[in-house]
Amino acid sequence: MSMLVKVFEAEEMSSALKMVKESLGPDALILSTRTLRRGGMGVFGKPVLEVTAAVESPALGAAPHPAAARPGTPFLAAAGGAEPELNYRDIWRRSTVVDSAGAAGAEVRAPARDSSGEGLAAVRAELDELKAMLRQVAQNSRPEREPGFAQTYALAGETGALPHLLGELTRWGIEAEAAEAIIRRTEGNLTTSQLCDPRRLQTFLQEAIGEMVRVTGSVFARHRQQQRIALIGPTGVGKTTTLAKLAADYLTHFDGKVALVTIDTYRIAAVEQLKVYGEILCLPVEVVFSPDELQAAFARHADKDLILVDTAGRSPRDDQRLDELAAFLGPESGTSKHLVLAAPTRNRELQETVRRFGRLPLDSIIFTKLDECEDRGALLNIPVRQDLPVSYLTNGQRVPEDLLTAKPATIADFVMGHA
Repeated sequence: MSMLVKVFEAEEMSSALKMVKESLGPDALILSTRTLRRGGMGVFGKPVLEVTAAVESPALGAAPHPAAARPGTPFLAAAGGAEPELNYRDIWRRSTVVDSAGAAGAEVRAPARDSSGEGLAAVRAELDELKAMLRQVAQNSRPEREPGFAQTYALAGETGALPHLLGELTRWGIEAEAAEAIIRRTEGNLTTSQLCDPRRLQTFLQEAIGEMVRVTGSVFARHRQQQRIALIGPTGVGKTTTLAKLAADYLTHFDGKVALVTIDTYRIAAVEQLKVYGEILCLPVEVVFSPDELQAAFARHADKDLILVDTAGRSPRDDQRLDELAAFLGPESGTSKHLVLAAPTRNRELQETVRRFGRLPLDSIIFTKLDECEDRGALLNIPVRQDLPVSYLTNGQRVPEDLLTAKPATIADFVMGHA
């Protein structure tokens, strides 16, 4: 199989799609989209939409995709009712590619790969070394932290432990209200000698933090009634990847049937990403554009035990878009709604996001990108202040390994920096 990949530039999506169709035909597959700035003025330059598209080379035929025989698997219909093949591995390993420095549509051949794999191994080794260097630089550039428990309480008998404890909780990113509640609980349950014992105090704090946060456990029901789960949240928090992790986790622990549905038609790349996940997991993917189409998709997959719904990112301040989302996921949709939040986000923004998305209403919070932040006090601050349970935590991009079912001890470990 050979794929032809081209890059197009236009002022808006409709013009770009027209260019794609005229150049590559109606069977073209959109691979990615991004906005560039032209004119040498940085952020003040004229915005240009860049669209990368691919199509099977007409000179070489292609065998039908193996998923084409599976009913409900969404691939764009080709001429004559055939299904074009979607194989990203072949696209990037064996296809023509585009030189981004050249004109749109210019082609160059992909460089030959080392069949022994040594070239790839060398590149990976260099990348790993570079990552290690960056981590070391970042660590060296951070301001020195306050002393840990062992140092902080070495002289606790002279100065008292509770003032130091407040500093430790603040260092973890715990807000004042929650920190004061922890201190009151500590003061009422530990003796002076126990307060001065770092190990005993850490154990107590882990238990105290865990008791303050509610968790749902696995959101998957064990009965056979169809379950519909929707992930909602701001742009860029990792909803699509988290959805794939949930699907893989379900398939690992249950024997039910699963379908994936997306109402994120604002970003073509998001639709294609979900289709790739669906292909990998051998799951059907539906793309819907209206609440009525969503109900029709639910009806088509009445035989499924679980339907996972991906949604477009919404700004918490965009009331119109939030109203549109509520129209899709109202009570008649029968969906449980789980708010996905990126842990590195500032507490104030997280609080505002929960407040505005709460109009739906919400069933739980899922925290993502724990591997990208050091202070994880939000895992305690947000659930306590908003009185919402936590269902899952994600700490990486691997599917499904980097998905953790939220447990009180796990949340406490993350907050205290032990995980």
